Amino acid sequence: MADLPLPDADSPGPVRIRSDLIYIVFLPPDVLRTVSSIAAGYGGNMVSLPNARQLLAAIPFPDGDCLVIDPSLTTPIIAETIVSALAKFPRPIVVFSAVNAAAMESVVILARRSQARFVFRGVPTERSTLEQALLLTPDVKLRAALLSEIDAHMARLPSVIADRLRDAFMTGDSARSLDALAAMTGLTRRGLDRRFARAGFVSGKRLLDAWHIVAGYTAITRSMVPLGRIARMLGCTTRAMDAQFVVMIGVTCSGLRAEPISVEEAAGRMARRLTER
Repeated sequence: MADLPLPDADSPGPVRIRSDLIYIVFLPPDVLRTVSSIAAGYGGNMVSLPNARQLLAAIPFPDGDCLVIDPSLTTPIIAETIVSALAKFPRPIVVFSAVNAAAMESVVILARRSQARFVFRGVPTERSTLEQALLLTPDVKLRAALLSEIDAHMARLPSVIADRLRDAFMTGDSARSLDALAAMTGLTRRGLDRRFARAGFVSGKRLLDAWHIVAGYTAITRSMVPLGRIARMLGCTTRAMDAQFVVMIGVTCSGLRAEPISVEEAAGRMARRLTER
């Protein structure tokens, strides 16, 4: 594990943040420094690849929790190959890119054919959005197990809702409230609730809680990043995050960190809480 002293917003003195998170990156030097400083802040390790050939060779191997790439370094053919490789060997991918002509074709391919999380350079929230994307990397096995458990219910939802939910579980990025989710799908909040009920879900709130768990599971179980920081990244308080974990999987965040449960067990517990009335 990496070990690094770092001041924490929740405490007056330095704390030691330890992690075994691994980021596989394919980035230009100036961007590499930004990602490196964020990964170091989480105590994570970073493997920088010098060319697209080595990136493609790395995807099939299990090492690495998240890929971080700049599409301006790839050709459209390479982007297509990355998409195909990720379909066979899934893992979270963060696309960190400037908006320019050099990257546009590859950006379009990755956006249409993968569950990539996009962070665009040069926007005011660039740093905070990238920090969130790198910390909230969904556990691949957990998201797959949960989506498998609730697949029949998801199939009963209108595609515009199901696609938004599936993207949230796959990328770790989602609307922060049911009102925001309703607006994204063009429905009223009441209309959204009705569709969740018809599909057999207990409530939309529990679906958002499940997203929090999938997004935060890796950071909680594989790092010592303070729980308060993880909760803020998820848009809630530590107390609220704890309550969500207790309701959905029967254990507090600190309890899960001390004794992680298997992702299969966590997915089964969440599925039951999502669908049992």
